Amino acid sequence: MALGNANTQAQSRGKNKPVVVKRHKEVVAAKDYNTVTCGPKLPANTCRTTREAEVTETYFYDGTASSPQVGDIVYPVKRANSRNVLEAGHYKIGPYSGRYKNMEIGSNGVVSAVTNC
Repeated sequence: MALGNANTQAQSRGKNKPVVVKRHKEVVAAKDYNTVTCGPKLPANTCRTTREAEVTETYFYDGTASSPQVGDIVYPVKRANSRNVLEAGHYKIGPYSGRYKNMEIGSNGVVSAVTNC
């Protein structure tokens, strides 16, 4: 006899609803995010240590400028989730008008500095 099977399955589907709603809100909040092409994360200034060919990763930032600015938050996926931000470090970004930049990410995925290479 399978008592409670119908209710157990219904409860399982119902438990996921808050998670689905939260993910949907994160995606909707990130719909206007811009993209930035970056190189791999490095512990120091990326302009001197990486080649231009290594700028292949695509990330997303919440700013409105054509490139990330100080104070913007950078995400590895297009979702507004404070737990899912880019790791602290230096990233080579670009090219912008044929030039590359060094983007420094601080805690919580916030851009702390952007310098020209």
